[in-house]
Amino acid sequence: MSLPQRRITAPFDWGRFHSYRVFDEFLERFVLQRKSYITLHDGRLNLDAAWDDIEERFIAAADESSDVVFETKVLAQFDGASEETKIVFANVEYLWAMPMENISAAKKRSYAQRWFRDRETSSGERFFFNDPHTIANPGSWYLRNKYYEIVAALRVLKLVTREPGFTDVTALKRRIAEICHSAIYEGVPKGDTFAVEKVCGIHSALLHLADPDRYESIISASHRNQICAVFGHVVENPSPDLEVLLKQIRATLYPSHGVSEDPDFKYRWFFYSKDVRPLWIDKKTRKEQRVSSAIFDVRNEEEAADLEGAKDEVTGHRIRRSAKLVKAAKERDKYTCRACNFHFQDQIVHVHHLDPISEYKHPKDTKPQDLLTLCPTCHYLAHYWLRTDPQFKRLEVLLEMLKKLKPRCN
Repeated sequence: MSLPQRRITAPFDWGRFHSYRVFDEFLERFVLQRKSYITLHDGRLNLDAAWDDIEERFIAAADESSDVVFETKVLAQFDGASEETKIVFANVEYLWAMPMENISAAKKRSYAQRWFRDRETSSGERFFFNDPHTIANPGSWYLRNKYYEIVAALRVLKLVTREPGFTDVTALKRRIAEICHSAIYEGVPKGDTFAVEKVCGIHSALLHLADPDRYESIISASHRNQICAVFGHVVENPSPDLEVLLKQIRATLYPSHGVSEDPDFKYRWFFYSKDVRPLWIDKKTRKEQRVSSAIFDVRNEEEAADLEGAKDEVTGHRIRRSAKLVKAAKERDKYTCRACNFHFQDQIVHVHHLDPISEYKHPKDTKPQDLLTLCPTCHYLAHYWLRTDPQFKRLEVLLEMLKKLKPRCN
């Protein structure tokens, strides 16, 4: 099912997508009203008793053998369990599966039908759906890690159901976000019920569902780390909190990247846009991250402005560059790379700043001697080396290194 495209307005209407609507409904019915959301049983649930029973069956009696599939283990563990315990576990398992694209709608419903007949379970796209109503595709690791993911979800739900005073979904989501953020960045106390030491994607999923405007829909911890490693330098005062830093990076890049994407896609999954994702995905080594970051640095070079380093306030900051200075430098160097002598019809050359604009604390006049014309290849190399050693801010050092590679640049 596809949704009509539309222009983004603030605030973004997350409720148009089933995952966010269902999450709110789930919290209202399961946590606040203590009733089943995914089955049609209408009685009030004794969640305290169910948590204790699930802990004994699912945790204490866990089958850690690798030659038995999860489904077989669960059937054995909950053999003889009360209907109420099965209802509660089915709801938790549904919450784990519900927002994920790589679990089919039919598969999501089959979990509840493990114990309950068709007429006893909820049905239809309102409850079981896929793209574009899901929030992420975490890949096969989310399925392989299912036991630990569900344990983590059990802990979150047990904590909020045993804390008194919640009367509305908004306050409940705020508390869930706090619990999940703490679990991701501080870890889970070992003494907690349903404690799990693994990094679980469900924490990131619940974090996003609880506050989608504040937290990105990025389930993978490695993805968050890679994005921050590659783009962190574009933020003037980067936050030590990765979730905040992601938003700072997003605000900086958003105006100039993802412009060809469907507006809904760009707003929901900006870092997976066609011209953003290739710059950070799978950049596992520091070297790869620096090279990708350098590619970003040389984009949008020739924007009109008289002072270098001034900032246009949009949703973030875009650093201004002087088109006049760029043109003058190219004319001075006869549109020829000063390192490898590349020249092509007075085109396809860049102007490199020996003193990177991204490091300017305040706008200032750039001197012509601080600029040199380079071909794209030499320009990328210049930025790459600059990230490894500040001595490459010196013209003679940079040119000496580039000229050594002259045969490779042509």
